Amino acid sequence: MALWTVYLSLCLLVALNASVETRPVEKNKDCKPCASGWYAYGCRCFKFFSDLQTWSSAEFWCLIFSGNLASVHNHAEYMFIQRMIRQTTHATTRAWIGGRYAEGHWLWSDGTRMTYQIWSPGEPNDHSYEHCLEMNSYNGNWNDLGCSYKRPYVCAY
Repeated sequence: MALWTVYLSLCLLVALNASVETRPVEKNKDCKPCASGWYAYGCRCFKFFSDLQTWSSAEFWCLIFSGNLASVHNHAEYMFIQRMIRQTTHATTRAWIGGRYAEGHWLWSDGTRMTYQIWSPGEPNDHSYEHCLEMNSYNGNWNDLGCSYKRPYVCAY
């Protein structure tokens, strides 16, 4: 009888652990602090990197920091990123963010939906296969650009 009770208890424990692991995880209501040199906006952390990289290389470096090139979800967040760049470079420096054109749609490299857009007039124009997104272009807005150009970049996690 005691062996049967232990067996049932173990089975119940395994079943409970399996059901906990497969349930959707609720997002922590408190934001985690950003690493040194990163700036918080909402529950995300951002950093501007001034070294020049192609879009793909910039995304690679962001992945090293467990992030992606920055996605932008509203105007206040875009203004925050612009201020962060301006504080570092003392200019409205063009920089890669995570937008990429694929299969007829603009997508964020972090997998979130692109619901906010602030294109410069006449953009995106896909001139000469411009499939990557730079910020701070004409009027401080977005421009589609060839992905092999080298730009500074903004990562987020």
